[in-house]
Amino acid sequence: MAANSDVDSKAVYCRLQENKIINVISSDCVDLNDVTFQWSAIHIHLFHGLKFVALLLTVVPVCIIFGSIKIIVQRRRRFCLDHVNRIFLRQSSWILDESICQYVLNPLFVCLYPSTFSDPTYVKYEVSVEDQESPENTIFQDRRLKAPTVVDTKFYQYVMPEGFNPTIDPVLVFYHGGGYALKLTPTSLSFLNNMRNAFPKMAILVPDYTVTATDDQSKKYPLQILQNVAIFDYVVNTMGCKNVVIMGDSAGGNAVLNIVLYLRKCHRKIYPRKVIAISPWANATFFHEGEKEYMQQKQEWDGLCLKSHSMFGRMFVGSNPDIDFTRDPFVNIEKNFDTKAWQDILEKCSVMITYGSDELLSFQNKILAKKMIEASEGFDYFTSENVLLEHQGYHTGPILNYSRNMDRWTSIPSIARILKFMQS
Repeated sequence: MAANSDVDSKAVYCRLQENKIINVISSDCVDLNDVTFQWSAIHIHLFHGLKFVALLLTVVPVCIIFGSIKIIVQRRRRFCLDHVNRIFLRQSSWILDESICQYVLNPLFVCLYPSTFSDPTYVKYEVSVEDQESPENTIFQDRRLKAPTVVDTKFYQYVMPEGFNPTIDPVLVFYHGGGYALKLTPTSLSFLNNMRNAFPKMAILVPDYTVTATDDQSKKYPLQILQNVAIFDYVVNTMGCKNVVIMGDSAGGNAVLNIVLYLRKCHRKIYPRKVIAISPWANATFFHEGEKEYMQQKQEWDGLCLKSHSMFGRMFVGSNPDIDFTRDPFVNIEKNFDTKAWQDILEKCSVMITYGSDELLSFQNKILAKKMIEASEGFDYFTSENVLLEHQGYHTGPILNYSRNMDRWTSIPSIARILKFMQS
């Protein structure tokens, strides 16, 4: 089905790109059949919505009670409300499937956008011939990926301070997490609101990449990588921003690391000034020996479960049985770490990695941080000071540790370290 080619029809464009509730067909075919199709789609949303609510109101509360009692009885740690939050997040991720992501959560999150953001900025990005022909850029060298050479994407201006000077003032480009399958969540908005208060002169932009919760293989990897690079190129080339900080959590952490890796593999000259990867998804589909067993132990204390981690990985790469994604440096960054490439990257921009000791992803993040330190040995581009390991911290803890009181928020150790890094 094709959308109306009239780009002035913003409603049609948004309905097609955003929420998958209704597939928009040609304007020549708007008739009773279209109405019937819409009702059919609504039934799908209702079915999966009721399934999600039923699981949320039955399975999740039972798991919270059981998990809380277990902590109290075993006395391995002093019980607090933070544990309830972690259990809720973990069990909520456990009940997810692709259909719930596609038909329930993503439309729900998108409904929050009009009250939060101004109209989106649409970006049509043509991948340069140099990027396509670079022998190091596996995205285009592997023809089986069928990587698009023209990419459509968009971003929102969360904050654009009055009198913003792109050549001097900082701009934060925040790539949200969610396994590349979920839209921006309300918890991220709370974090960004505090960032706005901490840096009144800083612009904040939020890319809206295509999510993978769909059966359409063209909406899978490597589309998200190219879209995220497209936004960075737009910020530095079209907007002319010189003081760029890119930050992302979880899959967003994968995104910001992949942006600078892409820039290096395509021999670009312009890099962001700062890169902050919060609980980065360093390996999306690869597990080290013993890592799954490690994750099963860690998920008792984390807000993420192994089941959802594996599901998001499958959704990210889609159905390409002939491709060994374990060898792909963009899908599995840590596993395919190129020391020389990262030496060049770390020389051009400051990188910070944060993760918690209770995280599912702490295994791979510890190895990634060690490799970066070793790659920078003798140069001190990346040292232990660039790594924030939060004791008993959980997945994307800095994003979820929210407080309306700015004094209290900025005094949280992980937040204080991030703010200090941004100011340096």
